[in-house]
Amino acid sequence: MTQTPEPRSDTVSSLQFPCKACGAKMVFHPGQTALRCAHCDYTEDIPKSSEEVREHSFDDTPPKSAMTGYGVDHRRLECKQCGATTEVEPHIVAYRCAFCASNHVVPQEQSLAVLRPESVLPFRFERERCLDVFRLWLNRLWFRPNTLKKLAQSGDIQGVYLPFWTYDTLTQSYWTAEAGYHYYETVTSRDSNGKQVTRQVQRTRWEPVSGDHTEFFDDVLVQASPSADPSIVRRLEPYPTKELLPYKPDYLSGFLAEDYRSDMVECWPVAKDRIDSAIRAACARKVPGDTQRNLRVNTGYYNRTYKLCLLPVWIAAYLYNGKSYVYMVNGVTGKVEGQAPLSWIKVISFVVVLLAAVGIMAYFLR
Repeated sequence: MTQTPEPRSDTVSSLQFPCKACGAKMVFHPGQTALRCAHCDYTEDIPKSSEEVREHSFDDTPPKSAMTGYGVDHRRLECKQCGATTEVEPHIVAYRCAFCASNHVVPQEQSLAVLRPESVLPFRFERERCLDVFRLWLNRLWFRPNTLKKLAQSGDIQGVYLPFWTYDTLTQSYWTAEAGYHYYETVTSRDSNGKQVTRQVQRTRWEPVSGDHTEFFDDVLVQASPSADPSIVRRLEPYPTKELLPYKPDYLSGFLAEDYRSDMVECWPVAKDRIDSAIRAACARKVPGDTQRNLRVNTGYYNRTYKLCLLPVWIAAYLYNGKSYVYMVNGVTGKVEGQAPLSWIKVISFVVVLLAAVGIMAYFLR
């Protein structure tokens, strides 16, 4: 595990965004690079950063230029149910975990030693649009409890920035396999009556083959915390990582931000597995013939780089019969994934009605 660097002297521990028109708090406005006042609707553009979104060599761990802390006035809360550590705004007193809907959340000491992400993909999908999509999604779920519709009306959905590591690498692979070429032979045999018959039988001729494959992988994403279900988060991809912006605390105003819990070194094997799977599939496509077997791939990884970024997700976590379920929306593209419990009353009722309909049809068709 990498060591967390000491906080730099230029780390900002508190930053407020007061409205110049009325003094109320301004929050980031999804879809624009601007802050908006919820009180008077005054908007102010977020100044463009002169920094660049940079990649770091694997030899630079952690980055020598790393800053720490989020640079915004947030409180740090930990969920005792799922372990999520979330940065929330200081005025929030009652808080329900965004990832598992648990109320068992306790405050933690402010951590200024956490690495500050150097890039962020701001929210573009607004909260009201997410709620509309959420309600539409629930209405399409036939066998779900009616109580879920009340949840959709409550508007209980939160915008969260999730931490991700991205990895780049140039790969060079050498592969070997056996290529199979089908051919047919005429086989003579006798049937059950003793009559001689002929038939065509497929045979396979195997030949050793080999080759190479070169491929560059750019921005392979790995979630840096398991708080949000990784299988659901993965299905929210892709994210337009080419549009990442240099990190500014302004983008966090009005939203939650989760701390990373796995460092770059811990997450690299996950990225490597995804890269290896893609390479193996590409090499398999290069094997000639009609079929193949014993494919072996040996890969070298070069010019490996990484960066830590924040990606936006709208999350609605809810409890049903004591179990946690979650609904998520990609904060940039609006892609939807989620979980919902089954209403066994509806399922059983449907089966009963279906069996009754089949029985009536069978009766009249006799």
